[in-house]
Amino acid sequence: MELIKRHKGLAIVLGLTLILVIIMFAIFARMIFSSGDSEYGDRLKGIASVNKEDTNKLISELEERDEIDDVSVRIQGKIIYITITYLDSVSKDKAKEIANNTYTYYSEEVIKDYDFEYFLTQKKADDAEEDTTFVIVGTKHVDNDYISWTKN
Repeated sequence: MELIKRHKGLAIVLGLTLILVIIMFAIFARMIFSSGDSEYGDRLKGIASVNKEDTNKLISELEERDEIDDVSVRIQGKIIYITITYLDSVSKDKAKEIANNTYTYYSEEVIKDYDFEYFLTQKKADDAEEDTTFVIVGTKHVDNDYISWTKN
């Protein structure tokens, strides 16, 4: 006890340091050893699930069209990414027109809960000398009833 009384300031500093180290350990342990099921945490609770049949129907019906070369759909979090590759004969306006109807394949609950991201690309013609292909990006936010396209 005589040692603590003699070095009272040092004892206080060491005591506060020990408390700080314990608090920091508790915080880091909670961050590192969390038991979260996914990287999104609770943000995706209560949203509608996307029906795989709707996505497959969208892909199959778009691939049947003569203007389209390839279609892919990817769902990540609350965003549905739709990538459509068009043949070289399709204009930008026609590409946007085809893509404008794609989100209607999903139910109202899905449209209300998910954002849609569009990547419209064009395949280069084999005999074309100069590259006239386009890349158009569009977004449909849950609050909007339309797709907003990039200016190009």
